[in-house]
Amino acid sequence: MTQPIVHGILLALGLILPLGAQNVFVFNQDANQNKFIKSLPVIITAGVCDTFLIIIAVLGVSLILMSLPILQLVIYIIGLMFLLYMVWSL
Repeated sequence: MTQPIVHGILLALGLILPLGAQNVFVFNQDANQNKFIKSLPVIITAGVCDTFLIIIAVLGVSLILMSLPILQLVIYIIGLMFLLYMVWSL
């Protein structure tokens, strides 16, 4: 019973602790706001996006998407645009 809880906590820490582009963006948005409530939309959006990505990874959607080369290219371009937006907004 406790093993899944421990695994869940370790997964959460592994996803939260590394400072990636998304976490730096959330920290930056929070630092620019004078009230915590104003930064909640950014925090909630980041959490929902992370949850969505974890769910589709568990379901194996990446295997389906990566088997089609055109979809792989589209995903890479979307990822590049996202990272460029993050760099531009910092």
